[in-house]
Amino acid sequence: MNALSDENADNTNPVLLVTENSSFMKKVSLDTWIQLIGMLGVLGGLVFVGLEMRQSQRIAIGAQQQARAELRAQVLLTPFEGNIDVAKVRFLDWEEMTDDQKLARGMLQLYRWNSLENNFFQNNLGLLSAVTWEQSLIFAKTRKSECHLHDFMPVNADPAFGAFLESLPDECAE
Repeated sequence: MNALSDENADNTNPVLLVTENSSFMKKVSLDTWIQLIGMLGVLGGLVFVGLEMRQSQRIAIGAQQQARAELRAQVLLTPFEGNIDVAKVRFLDWEEMTDDQKLARGMLQLYRWNSLENNFFQNNLGLLSAVTWEQSLIFAKTRKSECHLHDFMPVNADPAFGAFLESLPDECAE
């Protein structure tokens, strides 16, 4: 039995239809819920894929930084291949070293700064453990406190890494 109020027949107000078969409304409602759940599932999948892509990008950037650090390390360390005396320079007093030994010690220092810069970027990407980063901070403070090796600090460092170096205490400030 369909009922439509005669009073509202000419009126533009919404009219409530009442049908004998009310399962039609339940079926539409169920379809709507199913569509909503399906759309939420698709949306959740897209969010998951987006997060995975972000993580993959971060890992790829870290791998690129690592590869660049390895290339710089090769450039810095290649002159020392086959020269066992280089291993001794870190144990000698600066004042007792020859010019060649000072240069070798400086090149080793550049290598260490290169390693630290790589750790800095890996840490900023979230790819370095907290323990390793704490060790790197101690290492950085120790390297910066070696006043006789300040000439071998990174000159053209990335701005973020340069700001990090500036934030470290400088025991050699004049």
